[in-house]
Amino acid sequence: MCKVRDDRENNQLPRVSVVMGLYNCERTLGRAVESIISQSYAQWELIMCDDASTDDSFRVACRYAEQDARIKVIRNERNEGCNIVLNRCIAMARGEYVAVMDSDDISLPQRLEKEVAILENNPRYAIVGSAITHFDEEGDFLTLRRNEYPQPSDFVHGIPHAHPSCMIRRKAIMEIGCYYTEKGMHRIEDYYMQACLYARGYRGYNLQESLVRYCDDSRACERRTWRVRLNEVHTYGRAFQMLKLPFYSYFMLLRPIVVGILPRPIYRYLHRRSWQ
Repeated sequence: MCKVRDDRENNQLPRVSVVMGLYNCERTLGRAVESIISQSYAQWELIMCDDASTDDSFRVACRYAEQDARIKVIRNERNEGCNIVLNRCIAMARGEYVAVMDSDDISLPQRLEKEVAILENNPRYAIVGSAITHFDEEGDFLTLRRNEYPQPSDFVHGIPHAHPSCMIRRKAIMEIGCYYTEKGMHRIEDYYMQACLYARGYRGYNLQESLVRYCDDSRACERRTWRVRLNEVHTYGRAFQMLKLPFYSYFMLLRPIVVGILPRPIYRYLHRRSWQ
């Protein structure tokens, strides 16, 4: 852990623990951290785990930690993957709620305030998300909204809560063991985490207002490899079984394969028009 500023007067426990994994993100990290610092809701801590970056990501994160006692930074000795990184952050979390934040995204100023209000006023919800606005090198191009009141059947069509916008009760995510770490779920661990919550009987809510700008640029597109598509088939199948979805749901397992074989220009064209 890097050295942080000593602030003995700030001894109030945070209500929200924002968790963020870092890997070679020095170009975008500043805007992501600044978007948390600028939140209208101030009772937060930000826990960042650098996954053995080879650029200056760790040093950039440490500079923020030195300036704000609410920010903590840890580092992996070797690259472990997003799921393990997030689990390390959650293990350090002190807040009642865990908010996910990616190192290249931007949380709008009232994100934490509005999500905390939903969980405070609706004890039946364990997870809350919002609409997200996708942007790339050319600017904003799409705002996606999920079902306001997701049900287990929504998992057939994709992840019910946009992961970069999620806030989750820490007690609930700890109960399911946080994010699974098996290799066959690499980059799909967010989907399976939510499926585990719903399989345990937890439910959530989606704000229809966009509270996060989601970086969906050319680098993000390159990360959606054929290996990731196969992981989707494996993970979705496991989730369908766990959620006891009807047999005809399994035909949707063909979708990641179809998407995976699309030529890149066609995929990009359809993706920008919400066809995931």
